[in-house]
Amino acid sequence: MVSRRRLEDGDFEAWQQRFEAGAAARKAAGCRGVRRFRGIEDTQELVVIFEWDTIANAKAYVNLKVAENPELLGAREGSGDPKLANIFVEEMEPLAS
Repeated sequence: MVSRRRLEDGDFEAWQQRFEAGAAARKAAGCRGVRRFRGIEDTQELVVIFEWDTIANAKAYVNLKVAENPELLGAREGSGDPKLANIFVEEMEPLAS
């Protein structure tokens, strides 16, 4: 699953603490690993790549988090895009360069 998130200004440290504190819950829900990326030009823009054991577990976890925080689906200031967007993907065979 690929997750794109737009934080509010000054919220990165708080988000990072919350996200890291949730590692055990993600693991228990079937998450096998996480890679995080932060925007260079816009440091409030995050891309997080999750590896899940099953797509069903990934969707269940996302539904749980959205139920706990419905504001995640609210619009970003000035764009109308949601603050959080998730894309459920499956990895393809890697290519050399």
